[in-house]
Amino acid sequence: MNTFLWSCAALLSLFVAVEPLSCYTCDVRILGSCLREAPVNCTTTQDRCYIAVAKFSADLLDIHEGGCVEKSGCEDSNGTILTVNYTITRTCCCNSLCNGATSIQLPLAAALGAALVVVWSQWGL
Repeated sequence: MNTFLWSCAALLSLFVAVEPLSCYTCDVRILGSCLREAPVNCTTTQDRCYIAVAKFSADLLDIHEGGCVEKSGCEDSNGTILTVNYTITRTCCCNSLCNGATSIQLPLAAALGAALVVVWSQWGL
């Protein structure tokens, strides 16, 4: 029985390791509302979720954006467009859906693994 439980735990850990990163994507967020927000699966090279905020020197609204990005895309930047200075601040995170909803969302494999640990501890194995 003990070997079976260890085999199940090893199998579940494989599912957690190969699950693709998912991030909320938001093309444009103005005044706190996203025009179109939805979770997407990132590509294999995109290993971070991000939220970016563009702030302008003129009296313009801040523009927010979010989605998947590579680690190198997590750097802040600044520049000028038509004599208006801007600064883009990016905040990156590495967990699925960490750039959107505040609720905790566990992948199925992690939830099953947690349930297995609870059952395992109850049996005293």
